[in-house]
Amino acid sequence: MKPALLLAPIALALLSGCSGEPAADSTDGKVLYNHYCADCHKADGSGSFLEGVPANRETAMSEAQLVRVILHGKASMPNMPNFGHLSEEQAKAIAVYVHEEL
Repeated sequence: MKPALLLAPIALALLSGCSGEPAADSTDGKVLYNHYCADCHKADGSGSFLEGVPANRETAMSEAQLVRVILHGKASMPNMPNFGHLSEEQAKAIAVYVHEEL
């Protein structure tokens, strides 16, 4: 068998894990934050003052408040998308990550 034919299935298997989309049932707060939040709030939670994106690493919101904003948005933050497709557990994992890791 040709070496290229042997390598093709291995390459496909490796690339299949590179979609960037977290698993639908993932509760890894860091993975979820990096996928859903880091584009605007930055990976380190510093936000972007000039673009009006608050730093969430120093948020005064409680975990419960963060969960509500993640799932439902907030009227006073019209540019903040909501992520209603996430489960409560996933939103809580993001909130815990923001509070404990950033």
